[in-house]
Amino acid sequence: MIERESELAELTAAFAESATEGVRVVALQGVVGTGKTALIDEFGDRARGAGARLLRASGAPTECSLSLGIVRQLLAGEVFDRDTAVIVGGLLDHQLLADAASDGVSRSRVLDGLATAVLELAGQSSVVIAIDDTQYLDAFSQDWLIYLIRRAGLARILIVLGWRDDSEMSPSNSRLLCAGLYQQAYFRRLLLTPLSSSGVAELMTERLPESGATELAAKAHQLTGGNPLLLHALLEDSWAATGGDGPPAELDTGPELERAVQLVLRRCDPVTLRVAGAISVIGEPSRFALLGRLVGAEPDRVAVAMRVLAQIGLVEAGRMRHPIIAGAVLNTFSAADRSELRWRAADLLKACGADSLTIAEHFVASGRLDDPSAVPNLVEGAQQALEEGYPQRATELLRLAYQVDTDARRRVEILALLLRAEWRVDLGASVGRLSELTDAMLSGRLRGRHATMPIIIMSVQGRVADVCSVLSRLAADLPPDSQPSWEFEMMQMWLADMYPGIFRRAAGESRTNGTPIMPPGAIGYRLLEHFRSTHHQGATAERLVQADEALWQQPLTEINLLPVILALLTMVYAERLEEAERRCRGLMLTCLDLQAPTWHALFCAIAAEIALRRGSLSIAATRAVAALELIPVAELGVLAGVPLSTLVTAQTLQGKHDEAARTLALPVPDVMFETPFGLFYLLARGRHYVERGLAQVAIDDFQAVGDLLDRWGMAQTEALPWRTEMAAAHLQLGDREVAARYAREQLRRIGQDGHLRVRGRTLRLLAATRELRLRPPVLRDAVDVLHRSGDKFELASALVALHDAYTQLGEAGRARSAARKANSLRQAFFAEQPARRVGAPDVPEETEVDMLMLSGAERRVVKFAEKGLTNREIASRLYLTTSTIEQHLTRIYRKLGVSSRVQLLARLGPQPALPRPAHGEASASTPAGL
Repeated sequence: MIERESELAELTAAFAESATEGVRVVALQGVVGTGKTALIDEFGDRARGAGARLLRASGAPTECSLSLGIVRQLLAGEVFDRDTAVIVGGLLDHQLLADAASDGVSRSRVLDGLATAVLELAGQSSVVIAIDDTQYLDAFSQDWLIYLIRRAGLARILIVLGWRDDSEMSPSNSRLLCAGLYQQAYFRRLLLTPLSSSGVAELMTERLPESGATELAAKAHQLTGGNPLLLHALLEDSWAATGGDGPPAELDTGPELERAVQLVLRRCDPVTLRVAGAISVIGEPSRFALLGRLVGAEPDRVAVAMRVLAQIGLVEAGRMRHPIIAGAVLNTFSAADRSELRWRAADLLKACGADSLTIAEHFVASGRLDDPSAVPNLVEGAQQALEEGYPQRATELLRLAYQVDTDARRRVEILALLLRAEWRVDLGASVGRLSELTDAMLSGRLRGRHATMPIIIMSVQGRVADVCSVLSRLAADLPPDSQPSWEFEMMQMWLADMYPGIFRRAAGESRTNGTPIMPPGAIGYRLLEHFRSTHHQGATAERLVQADEALWQQPLTEINLLPVILALLTMVYAERLEEAERRCRGLMLTCLDLQAPTWHALFCAIAAEIALRRGSLSIAATRAVAALELIPVAELGVLAGVPLSTLVTAQTLQGKHDEAARTLALPVPDVMFETPFGLFYLLARGRHYVERGLAQVAIDDFQAVGDLLDRWGMAQTEALPWRTEMAAAHLQLGDREVAARYAREQLRRIGQDGHLRVRGRTLRLLAATRELRLRPPVLRDAVDVLHRSGDKFELASALVALHDAYTQLGEAGRARSAARKANSLRQAFFAEQPARRVGAPDVPEETEVDMLMLSGAERRVVKFAEKGLTNREIASRLYLTTSTIEQHLTRIYRKLGVSSRVQLLARLGPQPALPRPAHGEASASTPAGL
């Protein structure tokens, strides 16, 4: 009996005293489930073993009105000799008991006769009378007990009474019994409390003789509050979860715990049961002022019920100890009662000004969604969920609202909001809603801010004709001489960046009509213009920092997503790679917090481009593949050009030409080539063709880039160095003069400041157009520039070219120096030295494990796998199935380029902490309140 030794000692002492000094009474008090019955049974066995006569009975709610029901239990069976048994049977005759209810003589005869029979037993040996659940004692049995105690004197009788410690809710007769005994010298009161944390640990060690029992004890105590009934049920569930495969390594909740919770609740009075249900529904202690109104009880009565539930171990700090406990409590009620409780809670919370999401959750939980009056609450709750970073929940609420609502105009507005939520988590689902939304916009049923996201998604999917039609309709709906709304202005800016050849002029014209006031949530578009102009003007470091912070302090929302992406790309093209990666990492972590895999994929694609520009080819390919796994090419629309161009280039430079060819075989929309993303794709495809010996085909792609930039009025941009790639293509064709001309023109356009990566690569190609003796000075310049650029791949290529030039010139010392630098670079950056080849070295896999590419769930699995846990153990820790863990690991292996858990653990090693946004950046990537 863990933590019951002192109570057993008290009972043993009282038993000894009764044998020498006369009657003793011990009351065992405690809430339901604290082990009163087990303690009474244990002591009864010990007393019987010591030669005592044990008379045992238990009260019940159904028997509290039965006359002498408890006494009949005590004296039934083979307790007395034949003659006494006949007398006792006569005294318990139902007719006599009925007469005793109104006849004092009959009542006295019954009391005296039954007491005398017990006293005669005490004359033969010690007698222990043990009554469990005394709170259900009937009135006649109570009178008999009092009568017996008063007559007992020195008789060897010990009376053990077990009753629940909730006397406020006990029948009046048991309260009178307590009051009559408390002041007597022969009375002892023992209060049974739940097990302490050390008691739970002792029990766990006893039941789980494994080293992990100590670790599980704290969790078990937290979940059950030390209530032995709940604790044993939890252990039963945990053992059952192992399927007989040894002791449980983790706690598991199941049917036994739910049954135990319902058992303790059924032993509580109706008010306490209703309060337990209300607590499970309300959830937050700050709202418990509503409990009385929800259950229809006075505050003091609710306070009593709260105290009892806390003593039982179900409630801690005003809330259920665990959602599983709350679920078990609610399952105690009928479906109709649960529905009514949820609906009333929603109404009360709404009247008290609770947040919209909480109200919506209660309406959903009620199951009464056929009522259109719930629709506004569902929509408001979804909007809050979206703002707080729960798009999946917002999607669920909006789908319900869309199904229930009967108003046609409001339904399309709900559908537009649903599109906004879905594209964070399921771009494919959002695309499927565009047709209906397009019809609604063209018919004038959807306009203003509701039209913003549909147009953005339409532009991503390349539905340019539909976008033009919708914009024309929106413009036609504007009153004469009025300026466009900020939504209209923002969409023009978005489209001008996405499709410069189609929408750039329209965007410029719209701004001549006045400057609309942009709300704070969309100011990122204005800040983006200042940000880009500052970077393009070659501003001072101080000006750059100011421009950056103003932009990054904007929250990451659907509206500000594009400005943030374009700002990141601006930094990448300006070769501010360290800062771009730091910002990108912070934004990717924010996307995990916001549960936005679509956005995570977009930033993952940018992270891939950053890795490519640093020469980290394997990481670039891994990140690009991860982005394409999060969103398939078919769903990415024109944005597919970003990860595809990076992936093709990385595969090409790694010498994986067949893989690059398979990547290029993925279908992309034709309209993608009306966007800058398509131009990057053309450059990557052309570079692949050059490496495959198809330079003439590549020239067509490179020239197309130049022609499109010229047609779009963007010929001055240096983000797309197509002339450098032209130089590489003509070099392969043996036309050095043309190659040199393209290289010199590229160098002239980018100047001496910035664009170090492009300048270094162009210098290396320019050197190849010159006579052998003239190459080293140009290559040395290329090495110096590329060293400053941070592109390890291009730097290694330049060093190899320099080594080859020195070798052919017979300058062995300088050749060895260049080789040492190249080898040192490879050893510092790569797992092994690459195989040499002319032009550019093959690059092996990097040793770095890129955890950024994993989702939040995958990173949690890796964390436990790193500790050596089995798949089943990880599943238990994360409350998932083993097959789900196996699916996660399969995706993890693919993303990290390993084929087994052994390789995964070998590559993990100590991982650097992923940086969170620095001070002042949090608001730029995380909505307030998160």
